Amino acid sequence: MRTRWLPFIVSAMLSTLIAYSVRAQEISLDVREHTLKNGMKVLILPRKNSSTFSAYLRFKTGSVHEQAGKTGLAHMLEHMMFKGTRSIGTLDAEAEEPILEMLDRLHLELAALRETQRSPFVPKDPSRLPALQKEIAEATAAHKQLIIPNEFWEIYRRHGAVGLNASTSRDGTQYYVNLPSNRLELWTILESDRMKNPVFREFYTEREVVKEERRQRYEANPEGALSEALIALAFAAHPYRNPVIGWPSDIDRLLRPDALRYFKTFYAPNNAVLVLVGDLDPEQTVRIMEEQFGSIPPQPLPELHITQEPPQRGERRASVRFDAQPRVMIGYHIPAIGHPDHYALQVAAAIMGRGRTSRFYRSLIDGKRLAASIDVSVSPLRDPGLLTVSATPRAPHTPEELEKEIGAEIERLRGAAVTDQELLRVRNQLEADLVRSLRSNASLAAELGNAQAMAGDWRYLLESRKRLKAVTADDVLRVVKSYLTIENRTVATLLPTQPR
Repeated sequence: MRTRWLPFIVSAMLSTLIAYSVRAQEISLDVREHTLKNGMKVLILPRKNSSTFSAYLRFKTGSVHEQAGKTGLAHMLEHMMFKGTRSIGTLDAEAEEPILEMLDRLHLELAALRETQRSPFVPKDPSRLPALQKEIAEATAAHKQLIIPNEFWEIYRRHGAVGLNASTSRDGTQYYVNLPSNRLELWTILESDRMKNPVFREFYTEREVVKEERRQRYEANPEGALSEALIALAFAAHPYRNPVIGWPSDIDRLLRPDALRYFKTFYAPNNAVLVLVGDLDPEQTVRIMEEQFGSIPPQPLPELHITQEPPQRGERRASVRFDAQPRVMIGYHIPAIGHPDHYALQVAAAIMGRGRTSRFYRSLIDGKRLAASIDVSVSPLRDPGLLTVSATPRAPHTPEELEKEIGAEIERLRGAAVTDQELLRVRNQLEADLVRSLRSNASLAAELGNAQAMAGDWRYLLESRKRLKAVTADDVLRVVKSYLTIENRTVATLLPTQPR
C-alpha cells in the first residue's frame, strides 16, 4: 500500500463574464491522492457545501482498444456492467450459469450459420435455423425466470442516488453517480462487487437494445450519419475511425465471451482512476476504499500497438444523402491533447466559432446570412484528433457556398492579426468554462478524473488553464497556417435525398 497526501491550494478564477472580464476569487482544491496496493488511483476532494458526494470511476480503456471485427464491444460492456453480479440481479446464480453458457453456444452457432448464408462461397443450409431460433427463445425464457430486472439501478434509487449513469468514449469508459454522504460505504460495496463478480446476463437481449440505439443515433439521425462519414474518411488507419457504438455487422456478431475477455483484460484496478468529491472524511474514505477495493487483484495490462494515422497529403471528400436539411462538416487533423499546439488550436477554434461575437457568427450568420448555425470544436483525445467545423446553410444557400465562405474566413484569419480584444474575450470564455466545472461536485470529479486518466496527473486541469492563458496572437496565426490547410482537411456534406 502506498499513501501520499498532497494538500494542494489552487488559485482559480470565479465569476461571470462582464464586459470581457472575469471577477476573480480564490478557490482551494485540497486534493488528496492515494494509491491502493493493487495500483488503483484514488483522488479525494473534501467539500462541505452539501451532505452529498459525487463518484467518478474511469477505466482507461475505450473503443480504441477493440479488435477488428469487434467494434462496439467497449460500449456493450458499459451496458453489461449494470446487469448485476452473482448476488445482485438474480434469484439463483448457480442455476443461471449453465443457461448463460447454453445461450453463448446457441448464439455462436447462429452467428456461424448467418456467416455461411452471407458468403457466396460456402454452401447454405438454412434447415437448422428454425430449430436454433426456437432453442434460443426457450433458453431466454428460462433465464428470464431467474432474473430480478434492474435490481442494481433500484438499489441505488432507493438510497437517494441522482445522476447514475455511464459513458464510453474512444479513450475511456466512465461510471458516475451522486449520493448522500452516509451512503459512501454502500457505493463501495456495490462498485467493488461489480468489479469482482459481474454477471453479463441478458447480453443478447441488450445487444438488440444497442442496435436500436445505433439506428437512432446514426442511421436515422442526419447529424450522426454525417459525423460518422467524416470521421471514417478522415482516419484511414487509426482506430478512431470506428464509431464508439460500433459498426452494425460487428454489433450483430458480439458474444458474451467477447465481453468477458475484454473485461478481464482492461477492467483492472491498476487501469482505473477513482475520484470522490463531496462531504467526505479523507482518512475514513481511504480506509473504506482499502477494505472494499483493495482485495481486487491487479492484472498485467497488455502491450498495445495502436496504428498511428499517417500524415494526410490531400483533401478528402464524402457526401451523405439524407431526407434532412443540408449541412457541411470540415475536419482538420490536429495534435493530441497535451501537445503545445493543442492550446493555441483551442483558442483559434473559439475565435472562429464560439458564440455570437466569434468571426464565423458575425460574418456568416449575422453579416452575409449564409449560415443558420455554425460551430467549431477541438477533440480532446490521447492520440491526434480533429478540429471540426460544422455548419448549416441558410436557405436558399447551398453547402458549397457556405464551405467556400468558411474557407475564405480561415484565409482571412491566416492573413490578419488576432486582436487583443478577441484574445481577451476567448480567455474569459475558457476561464468561465473552468469556473463552471468547479461549481458542482459531479463536474469537478469528472474533470479531475479525465485529467488524471488522459494526462497522468489531475494537475493537468490547472496546467492547461495556464497554457491557454499564455497563448498569443502569433501562436494562433502559426497553428492556423500549420494545420488549417486544404491538404489537411476532410469535407463531408449532407445532401437532401430530394431537391428542396
